[in-house]
Amino acid sequence: MSQTFTEAIVTGEVDRPHWSSAFSRLARRETLCCFVMFCLTLGIRGALFPWFPVPIAAVHDEESYLLAGDTYASGRLANPPNPFWEHFDTFHVLQRPVYASKYQPLQGMVLAFGEKFFGEPWVGVFFSVGVMCAAMCWMLQGWVAPEWALAGALLFMLRAGVFGYWMNSYWGGAVPAIGGALVLGAAARIWRRKQLGHAATWALGLAILMHSRPYDAAVLGLLSGVLIVWALRRSKTPVRALCFRMALPALAILVVSLGAVAYNDSRVTGNALTLPFQLYEKKYVVAPMFSFLPLRPEPVYQYAAMRELFAGWNVELWRTARKEFVNTFLANVGDLYAFFFGLWPFLIPPLIWPYPLKTAEERITVVLLVAALLLGIAPLIGSQPHYAAAVSGLFYVRFLQTMARLKAWKPAGREVGMAVALLCMSLIGYQFARSVTVLFRHGVEVSKFGLAQAQVLETLKEQPGRQLVLVRYAPDHRFHDEWVNNLANIDAEPIIWAHEMGPEKDRPFLEHYGDRKVWLLEPDQTPPKLSPYE
Repeated sequence: MSQTFTEAIVTGEVDRPHWSSAFSRLARRETLCCFVMFCLTLGIRGALFPWFPVPIAAVHDEESYLLAGDTYASGRLANPPNPFWEHFDTFHVLQRPVYASKYQPLQGMVLAFGEKFFGEPWVGVFFSVGVMCAAMCWMLQGWVAPEWALAGALLFMLRAGVFGYWMNSYWGGAVPAIGGALVLGAAARIWRRKQLGHAATWALGLAILMHSRPYDAAVLGLLSGVLIVWALRRSKTPVRALCFRMALPALAILVVSLGAVAYNDSRVTGNALTLPFQLYEKKYVVAPMFSFLPLRPEPVYQYAAMRELFAGWNVELWRTARKEFVNTFLANVGDLYAFFFGLWPFLIPPLIWPYPLKTAEERITVVLLVAALLLGIAPLIGSQPHYAAAVSGLFYVRFLQTMARLKAWKPAGREVGMAVALLCMSLIGYQFARSVTVLFRHGVEVSKFGLAQAQVLETLKEQPGRQLVLVRYAPDHRFHDEWVNNLANIDAEPIIWAHEMGPEKDRPFLEHYGDRKVWLLEPDQTPPKLSPYE
């Protein structure tokens, strides 16, 4: 087998950086490092809480996840449909055959944990990001030398952990990142260290992805599975060991996970083989997420905003992705690069790509990263950083390999690697200091919509009794700003949000909720106008 990356550093083929002895001692205690990353993530974000309190949900997806969290906290997988569901129809939420979020359950369960035990859904996000940073440290330890793993985990914690939107929203990212870290870390340990028992860890990571981002589970499961099979064939591991130490534990975990997926599907969609996401796409969506699939027939929408998003904006994304496939792919990858590293400080290190890939780790990392981007990102009509959360560790493994070699870089015989490395590290420090300064000066960014929504909510909370708000949108309403979002048990909520649908449909609806004070909200006025409903 070719020389490992750690061996290359030790033998001098790749220079070992001059780490301090304390840092090196900590880095070599793998379990302690993971615990330190968990505590450090929570400690830094907790210390910033007076300046950056609980985030305000302002995106459609966040509201859907909050509905899921409240549903699970109530002890249900789904809620019975409301007889006046048309008044409550909203983005990313199924109204029939049950009232439920369209998303896979694990992010909602994280929010349910926070709601159930701490009275605040975001606490679940808070702890999940701490676990994510610990899992990322563990994953990196399987691929690179201990010092580089700890350094990379610290960078990841600051970029994607404490200050990123994965921590400061309800949108997700941490859960699939945990699953991906377990899959990649286990695959490296099976391959490099022959720790066959980590097949169960690999299966657990895939199970987490199944219940958060199923497509990513398929992509990463395929790629990591090929790596494991290739490594085992080269090592000529006995069949008995493969069966009892790998295949049976992994298969047991995956069977249980698939059973849980099927059970959740049957409770939400009525079909064990239909995901909630698939049913929602069938009911509402014209343009699929994958550019190679055809457009669907346009359904009948209750509201203009939903038609504008699903039959307008999404369709344009689909057409652009098909017409300008390469440009769309490069733009998506650029957005990921900016999120994980920041654009300017890391423009130099990618020059490592023309370097000879001298170790198996380097070659396999490049193959896995490129394949993950081509299979996981290229087919999509659009992308967000959490779409690549499952493979985020590969970005950092490749970056750390780059930094390890950068010191010895001698293009055309000129020793410029050390200067470039120092420049990169200086720019990293500058960018981080600048980001912290901006955060303290302006706080975590909150949309105008989120602030307006919070102000209207505070006004309603000051009113005696229970409230019902009918929302009337203007013709030029911005479809990203959706006011009609409710939790699991609509009738029990102190404030209910609903669409105004005209006298004929509103009359029986208002009679049903006759014990409530009724308001009319016109959110497209400046400021949003809240007045008693006539």
